[in-house]
Amino acid sequence: MDAAPNCAICNAPAYPECPCESERLQIAVKQAEQRAMDEKLAELRDWVISHSRQHILNQFERLTSTRKAAHSAYLASLPNYSIYMQYSGHPPIHPMYVDNLQRQIAEAHAELKRGIDADWRASVLRYPEVLDYFYSLVELRLPSERSPRVVEPPFAAAGYADTGFMAHSRLGKEKKKKRRDSSAAPDRGRIRDEPMQTVVGRMMRAQGPPPVPTPPIGGGYPRPPFPF
Repeated sequence: MDAAPNCAICNAPAYPECPCESERLQIAVKQAEQRAMDEKLAELRDWVISHSRQHILNQFERLTSTRKAAHSAYLASLPNYSIYMQYSGHPPIHPMYVDNLQRQIAEAHAELKRGIDADWRASVLRYPEVLDYFYSLVELRLPSERSPRVVEPPFAAAGYADTGFMAHSRLGKEKKKKRRDSSAAPDRGRIRDEPMQTVVGRMMRAQGPPPVPTPPIGGGYPRPPFPF
């Protein structure tokens, strides 16, 4: 008798192998990732973007502050600039000097605008590098293979017992149980020194699966109400 189970999806024979289970597993993995990771990834993304944007803005402010300081120093060095500003653009000097000064101021302002645009472009183009840096600061940690939450998940006790889980789980509780059993019943022999889960597992393997309980016939428990 071939004990290999049929496909759990379409009930096709085990040989040749049916792709249904593999395809459904990929779908289930994607759905589990979305449930477990979407919220965390959104939080991580917001953190990275926030710090990256702030870094870009800080860099841009440093560049423009230096450029604006140089621009102000240049304007202050122009002839008649101080008196021009004192009289709000209408100084008591020859119009020729005023026109020349206004042309130099306009050129300086245009150069400052070009420099600010270049600073902003240079800052924004650094986003890939900055994003990579802040993403690299995030630590993704897997639990230890010996962690009780890994070797004995809560659903392990629901219907199966695995020696791989038994061998690594509840070590501290087993030691305490050994001491308690040895003091309470010193004549139990070998079972006294073994973890209770291991003994139960050996007994289950030796005796086979437990018998299915027979439902009550007549009397017994009342019928569950519809639609239970």
